[in-house]
Amino acid sequence: MAYPEIISKLIGDIFENSLESENIEIAQISSRDVNGLIRSTDSNTALISPNLISKIRPSHINVPVNSTGLNYLDDFEYKPSFWLYLSPASGLKKAEPLVVSWTNGNHTTLHPDPGFLGTYGLSPRVANDITFWDDLSKPKYNIVENVPLSIYDYPIQTEAYVKIDRKYLSDYLSVRKRVAIKVFREIRDIEISDDILNLLDGKQYFIKEHDQYEVRLSKYSHKDDIVRLEVNGFKVLLEDFKLLETENNYGGHSWKGIDQKVTGYEARHNMPFRYVYVSDDVLDKYEQDEDYNVQPESGSVSYGIHWRVSHCDRVGRNAIKIEIKKLYEGTPYDVIDYWNQFSIDPKTIDTDQENIAEKATRLVRKYLLFGRGLSSILNRICDFNFLSLELISLDEKSLDYKGYAQDHDIRPIMNHVSAKAFSKEEFIIRCKKLNILLSENLREKNLRKVVHCLGFEADKTNELRSIKLLELILKYLYVAHSSGLHPRKSKEAILSRIDEFKDLKVIPELLALNAIRQLDAHKSKDFNSKFNTALETLAIDKKMITNNYSNVCHDTYDRLIDMFSDLNSFLVSAYDFKD
Repeated sequence: MAYPEIISKLIGDIFENSLESENIEIAQISSRDVNGLIRSTDSNTALISPNLISKIRPSHINVPVNSTGLNYLDDFEYKPSFWLYLSPASGLKKAEPLVVSWTNGNHTTLHPDPGFLGTYGLSPRVANDITFWDDLSKPKYNIVENVPLSIYDYPIQTEAYVKIDRKYLSDYLSVRKRVAIKVFREIRDIEISDDILNLLDGKQYFIKEHDQYEVRLSKYSHKDDIVRLEVNGFKVLLEDFKLLETENNYGGHSWKGIDQKVTGYEARHNMPFRYVYVSDDVLDKYEQDEDYNVQPESGSVSYGIHWRVSHCDRVGRNAIKIEIKKLYEGTPYDVIDYWNQFSIDPKTIDTDQENIAEKATRLVRKYLLFGRGLSSILNRICDFNFLSLELISLDEKSLDYKGYAQDHDIRPIMNHVSAKAFSKEEFIIRCKKLNILLSENLREKNLRKVVHCLGFEADKTNELRSIKLLELILKYLYVAHSSGLHPRKSKEAILSRIDEFKDLKVIPELLALNAIRQLDAHKSKDFNSKFNTALETLAIDKKMITNNYSNVCHDTYDRLIDMFSDLNSFLVSAYDFKD
């Protein structure tokens, strides 16, 4: 085998898989034991002008970072700086390192260049001895990953490294007009083979430059079967680097319904009062992350003070309308890229349909009206002074001031319902959220006071929870109203006739909702039968259901809205009695 092939075989795995991942390793110090033989690596990355690549000599490369020496002479002005020595040529004698480094005793520190960190405003986050640098303006995490400290204890040096997200490194190279040159030195002990003996050719050492590498083989005086291999070399990183968001290199987006590519310049200067439309599925990832603020009524999304997709309107059941000019004003391009994936043709939108946030708003208003009506009539019957929020624990004034979407119980029921794929499991979870709002907000303590005031025996009601207590109170009111008995003066007569109305269903939809919630918590053999029974109560035809429960979810909201509308109408009529 000729020496070029032998050398290629020796150095073949140095860059194995090192350039394929999203985060590229740009500096490393490490040692490891491979079958009893020590293998040590030291690498860093320099930024140089592209026309200097051909002048790099592998035999001249010195991997450790050099720094200005400190001198305490009176006439010495200290100016700290760091550089890498690649070759004696101008521009390579003091090449700019992408990772600064220094050694104190047996401790060596690797730290990403502050210039790079500051360019993107990266913020540090420490976890398990690793420092991560995040771009919180996007947000994008783990842009830089850094284990900063290597400790040398012969013959092992613990691992330290710096890795950088390839897109950010690519962008940095483009704006700096530089190329990234990864330089390295690898030292290892290897067993002598026939190929190595051919290279040594009876000598104690072998030195040869081959392409971008210098290979050195040295025989040990005290070891006959082992030689020391040292490889010095360099590699150009990201030769095809591209800008992250530079508009001059950005081809623009294709939006359905727009007959031309939309660039930032076109959007801001030539497209006033024009709109694009996206599916509200775009909201999914934002609704699942508390770092984002979603306005479900409009479909707008913001991330802290960093960016905002605003000037939005919900259109039809599952669409969001966005003004193009405002979308491209200050919104990061990767955010626009994401929204562009959900582009839809406005011709496909049925504007007469209602979105889930609108349904949720109507439902909450009906529920709040129910609380007011219920408290009013019960206060007359029982001489209480309950406020509405003392029965359903929702502060209407606060909600009107802050907005429904700011309430932790209301917000989840305003989240989008995908038209494309809304599973049975997602439907059950949504029913659970609805149940939290409508059932778990009922104030059991005060409802129990009402039940006792109406004359129901404690031993028969002590086991009842809030929703059953509410059902009992409403049955009482229905009996009084339908029979003409005075709800306050004829309590005993009304109670005696309750059993005549045992089949009366006053809040069947709410009970069905609670039944579905219980199925989520206690799955059993009769899960399907109970689930189907609840759907029947909600007047949902199971035969019309496919694997997508989107329509079922919308219908459930409608049934609950109708239920509270009927209850509110009843409370108005039942309130008409003389004291």
